[in-house]
Amino acid sequence: MEDQLETSLERAASVEEKPSVEEQHSVQDVHWLTEKVIPPLPDLETRECQTFQWNITDWKALDKRVTGPEFDIGGYKWRILLFPQGNNDRDQIAVYLDSAESREQEPNWHVCAQFALLMSNPHDPTVYTMHAANHRFTTEEADWGFTRFHDIRRLEVPHAQSGVPLIDNGHTVITAVVRVYEDPTGVLWHNFHNYDSKSMTGFVGLKNQGATCYMNSLLQSLFFTNFFRKAVFEIPTDEDEPSKSVALALQRVFYQLATSSSSVGTTELTRSFGWDSLESFMQHDVQEFNRVLQDNLEGKMKGTAAEGAIQKLFVGKMKSYIKCINVDYESSRVENFYDIQLNVKGCKTLRESFANYIDVETLDGENKYQAEGHGLQDARKGVIFETLPPVLHLQLKRFEYDIERDAMVKINDRHEFPLEIDLAEFVAEGEEKRKAGSHGFNYTLHGVLVHSGDLHGGHYFALLKPERDGKWFRFDDDRVTQVTLKEVLDENYGGGDTSPENLASMSLAMRQLNRHKRFTNAYMLVYVRNSDMGEILKPLTTDDIPVHLLRRLDDEKAALETKRKEREESTLFFNAYVIADIDFKAHTGFDLFNPMAHLGKHIKVRKQETFNTFREVVASSYGYPEDQLRVWTLVKRQNDTVRTDSPIPDTELNTSMEIIRDKFGTRTQADMRFYVEVSDKNAKTPNGKSSWFQNDSQSGTIMIFIKYYDPFTSTLEGVGKLHVQKQSKVGEIVPQLLEKKGLPSSTAVKLFEEIKPTMIEPMKMKSTFNQCEIQGGDIVVFQKDLTPKEMTELQHQGLRPSAPQHYEYIFNRVVVEFKPKNEGDTTLQTHSIELSRKSSYDQVASKLAEKLETDPLHIQFTAAPTPGGQPRTPIRRSTNLLLQDMISPGYIYQGQVTPNVIYYEKLDMSIVELESKRLIKVNWLGPTLKDESPHELLLTKTSSIEALISNLLLKVKLSPNGTQKLRTFAVYNGKLVKEYAVNDPISSIHDPFSLYVEEIPVDEYEHTALEAVIPCFHFTGDISRLHSIPFKLVVKENEVFADTKSRIHARLGMNDKDFAKVKFVLFNSSTGKLNPIADDEILANVDLSPGDALGLEHIDKSGRGNRMGAEKAIFIRG
Repeated sequence: MEDQLETSLERAASVEEKPSVEEQHSVQDVHWLTEKVIPPLPDLETRECQTFQWNITDWKALDKRVTGPEFDIGGYKWRILLFPQGNNDRDQIAVYLDSAESREQEPNWHVCAQFALLMSNPHDPTVYTMHAANHRFTTEEADWGFTRFHDIRRLEVPHAQSGVPLIDNGHTVITAVVRVYEDPTGVLWHNFHNYDSKSMTGFVGLKNQGATCYMNSLLQSLFFTNFFRKAVFEIPTDEDEPSKSVALALQRVFYQLATSSSSVGTTELTRSFGWDSLESFMQHDVQEFNRVLQDNLEGKMKGTAAEGAIQKLFVGKMKSYIKCINVDYESSRVENFYDIQLNVKGCKTLRESFANYIDVETLDGENKYQAEGHGLQDARKGVIFETLPPVLHLQLKRFEYDIERDAMVKINDRHEFPLEIDLAEFVAEGEEKRKAGSHGFNYTLHGVLVHSGDLHGGHYFALLKPERDGKWFRFDDDRVTQVTLKEVLDENYGGGDTSPENLASMSLAMRQLNRHKRFTNAYMLVYVRNSDMGEILKPLTTDDIPVHLLRRLDDEKAALETKRKEREESTLFFNAYVIADIDFKAHTGFDLFNPMAHLGKHIKVRKQETFNTFREVVASSYGYPEDQLRVWTLVKRQNDTVRTDSPIPDTELNTSMEIIRDKFGTRTQADMRFYVEVSDKNAKTPNGKSSWFQNDSQSGTIMIFIKYYDPFTSTLEGVGKLHVQKQSKVGEIVPQLLEKKGLPSSTAVKLFEEIKPTMIEPMKMKSTFNQCEIQGGDIVVFQKDLTPKEMTELQHQGLRPSAPQHYEYIFNRVVVEFKPKNEGDTTLQTHSIELSRKSSYDQVASKLAEKLETDPLHIQFTAAPTPGGQPRTPIRRSTNLLLQDMISPGYIYQGQVTPNVIYYEKLDMSIVELESKRLIKVNWLGPTLKDESPHELLLTKTSSIEALISNLLLKVKLSPNGTQKLRTFAVYNGKLVKEYAVNDPISSIHDPFSLYVEEIPVDEYEHTALEAVIPCFHFTGDISRLHSIPFKLVVKENEVFADTKSRIHARLGMNDKDFAKVKFVLFNSSTGKLNPIADDEILANVDLSPGDALGLEHIDKSGRGNRMGAEKAIFIRG
């Protein structure tokens, strides 16, 4: 309670003293209490508002905690909770409003109340102090109020003006004013701790992967378009892989939305799109995502039971026309649409936006229309809907290009949309309209997709009405809540007060609310035709779910259940890693073992089994007699090395392994590591009994480990263990070492201590082990003492004469995989070579050259791609460059041979010559823009564009009937940025540019002075989101645009289906407007100004997109 009460003070309105004379009020004034002290909150419905007074006649007789009489307001029982001596603050009395309802309520029980608590003089009700707040009372937070209600020391001090105190001779009055509100949505003032969407609403949300709220809002809208959901389920996917099939992944998401009790993930869905994790952190446009997704699914539905479903649901027809006023002539074109983009700017309502969409333009004066057979004529130009689809997706143009700012801006103007709308007036008279009848174009609002934020970022959520006569809900990523009609409509019209005068008069909270209201508005509206609503929203049954999908999900549930059981079992077990002498002898690196190597035993240990049982298992796994082995714990020392610590005594045989771990293990590791010592000698103990092991602590001995380094083969190996007296001299163990390795007794040796990988210190033969600070578990390395001649010969052979040199080598060694950069070159293979990280560039090249049987200077290296897949640039040769700088940094365990990758190319020239040149990537465009072939040209850095073209012509063929004239141009983010002259240096080609060379088309090269050439560009949604390759178009005299489109179709090389979806607009550079073009219009008759261009609006399927825009172009591959 204490934390909750402290929090309430932040929102409490406090009046500590009696108000001024002209503003005097009495706690007996009910109207003042209920209308001014706690004024009704806007947009909330009051259930009841009443007051209650508690007369206290003997203040000093009160207990430390006391509750007042119960009273009823709004159908709920209440009482005042009082702490006369303070609650966690002895200087302040504490007063709370407490719910007196039973604490045994249903989980979601609550009541929302606004209240004020006042303390006043019993004889003068104008002397008071008060605090006010509002709260959602629940079984967990059943009381709320004020820990610092009033200073205890001032309770009986007379007020300055009235001369009377709050407590008069032990008598005071505490008044509670309570206003109980209705909570139709169930979430008023909810803190959403432990909120369960499913139990509260019956629906679940979608998890946000980082910036996928735009996708989540659309998916929820499509999910509740039940006809669409059923069609998705009808796509055959029984042979598909979830990570590669959009249809299957979407089926899974839809099924889980219907059946899951918690929010649903979309990672598998985005993976099926071909997106990486970075793509999931990029926010995209809802309309573009909807178009790309539907285009993908429409292809999957062909030839299935679902074919035509998207057309039936979302596709309507509109007619673009030009109709002459004075003669009987009309030119028109009918095309399909999947959604309608409506202006917000200049339109106050949705109906005005539709009227604006079909607004008629009069062509007269200098802008008359050239009508075939009638010459120049006055005409009316416009569009009209021939038919509207059952489900209308209306895109409100909240984002527009501002030509004055030369930037995209968000339109936050107020724009009202109704619950129901009749759109018949916007549909052309004809057969379709007559068939629909008088109410055939009546629509009801089904969903509102909302964007909250500005151009540079924000958040999407969806407001949806899943059932025809049901309630509205807010689907905000993983949270689903019920909402009121006001939250659906009024709060998403946009607008907000922007006048400086009004803003200045607002409180901070009101200004924040106003700002939120201004930047939160509807972005997409979903309307369903009334006559089709029964079919479109018809609930699905289990028969609609593919059997194979149910089977897949059942299998996954079983697998998850198995994993859950394994996790539960993991609390009963821990892992033990065990090594013995045989493992140490096979070890060739640092420490006693390499945990990454396949040595030793991995044993799953039940925590409750005894140490004796564990020892039996170990003995059996190694085939040792149980009484001849002793188990030691292995611990990590402060220098990150692992050594033996202490043996586990036989007195612990009946101890559980959980206690063994707690007693002998380390706190930081849940698992344990052990060394198994095997003895082959039966020793006498001090009491005369025989034992395989002696007590080292009593005998003054320690166990050390021995390694042998052979400088003639540069190999290191484990030899075994020795028990030595701490006070004995180091040299005394030499005969035992020579015997263990089978070396002549006269062999001179050197001894070193392996302290850590970078510290291998020589040991003095005449010093004792104690003087050398040798502890139990330490490692001693010995090798033959070489003559100067032997050392010289070994160095010439590239071997390492001393153990410290070898340790340095294995500390730095890595295995590098050299892979051909060109995977298609079958003459080159991948080579794995062991090298030192300290190897120079030339040493690395020499080692690979030996494998390739080539000159080291004819090899070029390229670093491996980044984790995100971005290719690296070639590695420049430098005599100071080391291998560790050439490979990507990675974690390398002590002595672990870690594979790394470097790509290589076998060159026809020396790398020295190559690095004096520049590699230029250029795209050759064939007869169509689709005929694009990339080429890499190696040119001297001082070359010109002319040299670039000459080299390119060696790789491509010109059209025999072409102009033989080439144009070189650079494109950046779908925009033509530069055309190059032949004498321009290649240094003027910037790396971010995409470079193109094309043969200038015949019609452009031979165009007359009367024929204009207009630039053409591709875009999606708005002209800031350019994509693809821009091109030029000759505007021919008297050519109707339908014929112009045919030429464009041939130039692009697009298939008929995709080209049919292209919309053509004329960009006016002076106004920034996009004007649609009718098929029978003649482009040559349009008064074109410099900067005007022809725009082609269509989906970007390249996936390259515009890097400068607010988001990257969306692509879906699966």
